[in-house]
Amino acid sequence: MKKTFLFVLAIASATILYGQENAAQTEYSQEVPTESSEELSAFNIGVLMGGGSLIGVDFEFLIPKSRLSLQAGVGISSFGAGFNYHLKDGINSSFVSLQYWNQGFGDNHYASYMGPMFVYRHKKLFQCGIGIGSIMDKGPLWKDLTEKQQKVTTALLYNIGLYF
Repeated sequence: MKKTFLFVLAIASATILYGQENAAQTEYSQEVPTESSEELSAFNIGVLMGGGSLIGVDFEFLIPKSRLSLQAGVGISSFGAGFNYHLKDGINSSFVSLQYWNQGFGDNHYASYMGPMFVYRHKKLFQCGIGIGSIMDKGPLWKDLTEKQQKVTTALLYNIGLYF
């Protein structure tokens, strides 16, 4: 059920974003020249990056001639991946992402999350993101929570850091 919900949410988000982009363009609209960015990759470092680790890094690669990018990262005790849609042309723009986070390994595994995230990027250097993740898998450390906390099915996903 969770996977179906997340799949429908991802498709609906992509459809809405594509529709808004096309609605803004009419036969009277004129292309405004913008600064061309030929960068196809970005390296991110920060808090709760790389799958939600205290300190982590992500590498993002923009698919040429599109607004889509792929992202993968690792942290001190986590890893993650994402499929991103940039709101403007270029790797330096904000994006909406479908993220997967895995916090912990082996006996120190806490939980795995999947869900949508919005990442704001300033023109240069700064980025921050916020989203919601559905808990896909609960690890051995999950049992250390109180009974009320163990009933949680979603979590707030967020991060802040720098990109180059």
